[in-house]
Amino acid sequence: MRLRKTRRTQKNLMPSYWDNGRSLTVILTLRSSFSHTASFFHNFSDLFRQAPFSLLFCSFTGLLAGIGLSLMTDMLQLLPGLMILIPPAIDMRGNIYSALVSRLGTSMHLGLFSPTLQKGSALYQNAYASLSLTLILSVILGFLAKIIADAFGLPSISLPGLIFISVIGGLIAGVILLGIAILVSIIGYRRRWDLDNISSPIITSAGDMITIPSLFLAAVLLSNSNLLNTRWGWLSPVTLLSVLFTFVAVISLVKGMKRSNAAVRRILIESIPMLFICAVLGTLAGITLDSRLESLIAIPAILVILPSFLGENNALSGILSARLSSMLHIGTVNPKRVPDKVAFSNFLVIFLLSVFIFPFVGALAYMVCILLGISTPNLVKMLSISLLGGILCTTFLNLASYYIAILSFRFGMDPDNDTIPLITSLTDVVGVLCLLFVMHIIL
Repeated sequence: MRLRKTRRTQKNLMPSYWDNGRSLTVILTLRSSFSHTASFFHNFSDLFRQAPFSLLFCSFTGLLAGIGLSLMTDMLQLLPGLMILIPPAIDMRGNIYSALVSRLGTSMHLGLFSPTLQKGSALYQNAYASLSLTLILSVILGFLAKIIADAFGLPSISLPGLIFISVIGGLIAGVILLGIAILVSIIGYRRRWDLDNISSPIITSAGDMITIPSLFLAAVLLSNSNLLNTRWGWLSPVTLLSVLFTFVAVISLVKGMKRSNAAVRRILIESIPMLFICAVLGTLAGITLDSRLESLIAIPAILVILPSFLGENNALSGILSARLSSMLHIGTVNPKRVPDKVAFSNFLVIFLLSVFIFPFVGALAYMVCILLGISTPNLVKMLSISLLGGILCTTFLNLASYYIAILSFRFGMDPDNDTIPLITSLTDVVGVLCLLFVMHIIL
């Protein structure tokens, strides 16, 4: 009897032992998960502290650009082909000057940066190369916009007119962006900021905000000064200026390639082919928008949200690309076929930032449309369009940024010169397609 009682007692006690063991396992698992989560946020504390401000700044400036774009509908109809030029022009400003600050950020990590514009300094070399690229690529954009418009059978203004708008708008925006890039770099250097976390969103948002008004000003000069008067023929002022811009761009290219300064020569040699590819991609995004121009004008809220949406995608891709470039240079990330834990952690951070920022973009665009009396879908639809489109594009940019960076690094090129421009242009094309796809589904 005692034996039976003892066995029965042990049998009754066993479930409690198991429950205690299971509870202990759950507690240890939760502690481990909490520890990993705390460690994750601690490792990226600088990024979470610095990036949201620049992303919010990007949202507001992109919104201003969107308002300007929605007010340009008459000019877009008056000057056919102008919409084709807008996406690649915005891309080019961001590509050139985001790559500039990415190179400066890498030079800070390597201890090569000095806050001076003396000839021969890293800051001077990068500033000279960036202005040269601005002029050269602005001329190329004018040619591409005309060639691709004719290839797709879309109406457009003359080639000299497109070159005039592209170069005038590009130089105005380029000079301003160069000043911002230099200012951010010097302040960041003195305050020990990590430029990889903040510079790209600031340059991207500033480029969005400045490029559209600059192009609009160039378009107004073209349309209001009677420079398109056909009776002048090839001797019209706009034609002569376009020829002059093209000639100076060719001279700048040849002179830059022959410079004894290896840093400037390398920037030009590595950047121009990649920026040309980016120009083609950006022009294709412009063609996509131009072909849907009537439907976009019918829903002007989409024009309002478009620059912010593309700007945030570019800012996120710029942050990731700049971080990957720096980590490849210092050896933190290994260029493997499958991203390692460090790369995946950076992907997760970009996803978290996108989930935070894209609903904000949609809500902000909706409120502005309501305040300005601009026709808009309801709040839920605007939030859904922005968030779903943003998540789709973020998935693409995470993978594309990584593989472009490691391929560039493996081929002995500087990822700072290649990754940001290419991923920005790819993101714009994919971003436009994602936005139109989600708009088609929801609206």
